[in-house]
Amino acid sequence: MAEPVDMRTALLAMKCSLCGNVLSVPPIISLSEDGTQLKCGSCKDIVKPSAVRNLALENMAKFFSFPCIYKDCNKLIPWKKVEIHEDSCDKKTMKCPMHYHKCDEIVMVQNLKEHMENNHRDNIFYESLTTVMRSDSCQIMVVISSTYQNKFLIMIRTISPCVIYVTSLNNTDECFEYDLKLSSIHKDQYYVLIENQTIIRYIERDHCFACIRNTCDLAHHPHSRVNGNVPVDMNYQTINLLSMERLLVDISEIKFTMTFHPKGVYGETDEKLYDDKSATNNQTDGTYPTENCGELLRRQLECPICMKYMIGKIYNCRKGHVMCKACRVQMIYCPSCRIKLDDLRNHPLENLADAVVLACTFSKNGCHFVGKWEFLLMHELECGHR
Repeated sequence: MAEPVDMRTALLAMKCSLCGNVLSVPPIISLSEDGTQLKCGSCKDIVKPSAVRNLALENMAKFFSFPCIYKDCNKLIPWKKVEIHEDSCDKKTMKCPMHYHKCDEIVMVQNLKEHMENNHRDNIFYESLTTVMRSDSCQIMVVISSTYQNKFLIMIRTISPCVIYVTSLNNTDECFEYDLKLSSIHKDQYYVLIENQTIIRYIERDHCFACIRNTCDLAHHPHSRVNGNVPVDMNYQTINLLSMERLLVDISEIKFTMTFHPKGVYGETDEKLYDDKSATNNQTDGTYPTENCGELLRRQLECPICMKYMIGKIYNCRKGHVMCKACRVQMIYCPSCRIKLDDLRNHPLENLADAVVLACTFSKNGCHFVGKWEFLLMHELECGHR
């Protein structure tokens, strides 16, 4: 028999089947009927069949704080604030942009300049970018802007059609644009100027170069081969070089000149969208809820239909509403949302109930009994401190 654990330890042991991280970002989705496959909210853009939201786990998780995914960050973040923190964490890491050129280092974003200078001098530029490329090549570059305190990650692929995309690596609220000038190095008196192109925030799982090339096999990348190569939408600048040959005269080698400037600011901060009072007002030391953990689990294990505690098999509808076995066999439609019921079990909730040890509800009267859920309920029926 497995050793009993406290509720927070049990929650932290549950990992996303796609990215491998703790289930700290809502919504939590059950992907398999046996409960072994779960998906966190960071992987929400990856659509899987038979997905069912696990509201019971969410209702418990929102009372706890969770660790940041970046190993050098020691902060504990309240439920629903994790994604906001990780997006702007000063310990945030990324794969080296030259990962696709045999550099496998994981680099802290704030140290990217030093890494590029020490290992990839040909791919780093300062303030602006000027590079010459053949009409059948691909290049990845980083531009360090001291003027705007920002880093820009650029990919240019000149294989027809020419594709250019520019992202911002910094955690900034300021929105930037770039201006692009294309000319032939053989006939530089002719050029094409493209101005005021939007620069988007870089998100590694969404803006993967291997996904663009249809060579990525990572399950948590929504545009990878294993997820059906869903088209990447990242504000590409697409240029038909053949149509520009008449203007540029010679496109065998093209000179790209790129400059950057601020546009304005992003809209209202995302933090307001995640202002969940129940997630923040119930924090004590950032780890445990003020509410007794036993009471928290009891509320989630109380069948909302018959109001009895659920033991053994726990069922839910496809929208996540739970019910006990006795009520399930009497129901055709979910009484909460009227959706037709399947025989879907909530295995994660069952496993949590089986793993956690709780104190007797009459502990305030002097009872010292501590045990697993099923034995606890039997004890409480005859507890001498009732």
